Amino acid sequence: MKGILINPFDETIKEVVYTGDFREIYDLTDCRTFDCVRLTIENDMYIDDEGLLIDNQRYFSIKDRNYAGKALILSHDDEGDSASTTFTLEEVKDMIEWLPEEYRNTIHGIYWMELKLVY
Repeated sequence: MKGILINPFDETIKEVVYTGDFREIYDLTDCRTFDCVRLTIENDMYIDDEGLLIDNQRYFSIKDRNYAGKALILSHDDEGDSASTTFTLEEVKDMIEWLPEEYRNTIHGIYWMELKLVY
């Protein structure tokens, strides 16, 4: 199935083939744990759940929200299983804004860490 990989380290956005094996998300996004963010009713974005905790991180913005690290966009079917994204490559490219290397979402990073400690 078709996925779209966002790579803020080299500022590329490309189509990838996703086999449906969840372990592949770890490889594509270079992470140990991932989270799923709903972009639209049809499309989801898989991101590094620990992205704000990593040094030398790179960031991007999509739909006025900032994210850390690589991300994979897929869709889902009525059963909740992954499916090919309904976005085109050009649509995603038009949505992305690369944030500068020195960007660090410190306030949100601290807030996130405090929440994790509470729970």
